[in-house]
Amino acid sequence: MFAGFIVLLVTLQCTWLASASGKLKNVDSKIVYPGPIQEVPLNRYGGSNSDDDDIPEACKHKQYCTIKPRSYPQEKFNGLFKSKAPVETPSLVVTDINDRQGDPEEVDNCDTIVEFEPLYKVRSKKGDWRTVVQAPEKNYVQMVRLETCREESQACFTVFPKLPSYVTGCKQKYSTWEFVVEAEDGSGKTEKLRTDLPTCCSCHYKQT
Repeated sequence: MFAGFIVLLVTLQCTWLASASGKLKNVDSKIVYPGPIQEVPLNRYGGSNSDDDDIPEACKHKQYCTIKPRSYPQEKFNGLFKSKAPVETPSLVVTDINDRQGDPEEVDNCDTIVEFEPLYKVRSKKGDWRTVVQAPEKNYVQMVRLETCREESQACFTVFPKLPSYVTGCKQKYSTWEFVVEAEDGSGKTEKLRTDLPTCCSCHYKQT
């Protein structure tokens, strides 16, 4: 009798497990998150744009910003010069512009936007926005000449007769510059940062 009770108990347990297994198979295995998922957009370098809140709208699709953000720490940067220690100015590191020879007045027929103003923000090569040190009251200003194609790939050298086997187009050129920026660690110190900035728009041609 005791052995029969054991067999009955084992049979009931197996029946319950089979039933539970069948129910589990019908359960949706997808992960349910507690709220909506917001995709974080990526900038042209592949980094997150989550730090764009303080960046003026006109600068968000650029590698640099010549508009001073609302939270720019001007007083802190002015204080960096109290010791009168020398601070380096922007320096050209490398350029993809070939050495040009010829008439300095020549043009390549590409429509461009030229800027020569203080830079307040630049993107690192990782895509993060970094704050450039500026202290005009202390005669320290970091600025370089920037030239951007108004419309990249537009036809150029259009003043000449068009050759049927060639097409022309404007192409943006960049140079690597080194700036003094605010340190990322929150120490209040500065560090050097290399970034690529638009410095020329040149006309190119290719055979079709």
